[in-house]
Amino acid sequence: MHYRSQKVSVDQPVKAARQGFTLIELLVVIAIIAILAAMLLPALASAKRRAIVANCQSNYHQEFIACTIYAGDSGDFYPVCVVGNANTGGKYDNLEFVDYSEYLYTPTGLTPGTRVPAPGVSPTTSYDCLGLLYNASLLGSGKCCFCPGFSLPTDVHSANYYSTPTFMSIGANSYSVQDSTLFNPRIQSATNSTYARAFPKTSSVWTEPGSGGEQLFATDFLSSGDNAVSTFSAGFFAHFPSKGFDVLFRDGAVRFVQSKPAFNMVASGQVPTAETQASNEAYDLLFNYLEK
Repeated sequence: MHYRSQKVSVDQPVKAARQGFTLIELLVVIAIIAILAAMLLPALASAKRRAIVANCQSNYHQEFIACTIYAGDSGDFYPVCVVGNANTGGKYDNLEFVDYSEYLYTPTGLTPGTRVPAPGVSPTTSYDCLGLLYNASLLGSGKCCFCPGFSLPTDVHSANYYSTPTFMSIGANSYSVQDSTLFNPRIQSATNSTYARAFPKTSSVWTEPGSGGEQLFATDFLSSGDNAVSTFSAGFFAHFPSKGFDVLFRDGAVRFVQSKPAFNMVASGQVPTAETQASNEAYDLLFNYLEK
């Protein structure tokens, strides 16, 4: 029996051992990622704020269309205000205080967390302002009355606050449903306590001394809480840290208004949100600035 011997070459190349990244290389890569992230995050935050502003403006467009349809079916009247002492004894559409323009639903005897009646379902007498559009099924779910800039469940002007157990429900610490829109908030005379709305109808014509330009029909609420002093903060400015306000005008136009006098007024604490004469007068001046 013969065996063939196998010749093994000693010249075969030996594979080099695989080496990993050095510590310096890893640190360089991490530093580059950190620099890129620092450059991109502000741009992403700015894009998110612009998206919120655009969403808010879309909400205002829906409100304006709904108001126009509502007025066509209601003798030319926009949705009226019925809350407050100025509207007792058969009176209506008097804004005793500016923040009464934000009420959607003001129930009697309901506890926090109670589901608000669906549109068209009795009782309907507690709907107010934009709530009348919701009750007329002109605003869908009603969430368009709440600015996405107020998003925390603790913000009393956010849709989340009125979502226990489902939207729309009475707020956890509230007896009503308040949206984030100052709807048709102008009164005929803030200084003389003439609470009648300046624009009760689509055909209303009114000019206050000192105002100019277009006529304000709705704008952002300035606080996530009541009885506070205005400040430049996330709790007051719906679109913080942007220094402006979304404004719906009576011709249906919606713009993000950056008024230096208006901003300085709010940022310096000159707009109290309490239900006082001083608050009415401060808001009146603020509206004048936004109209100009």
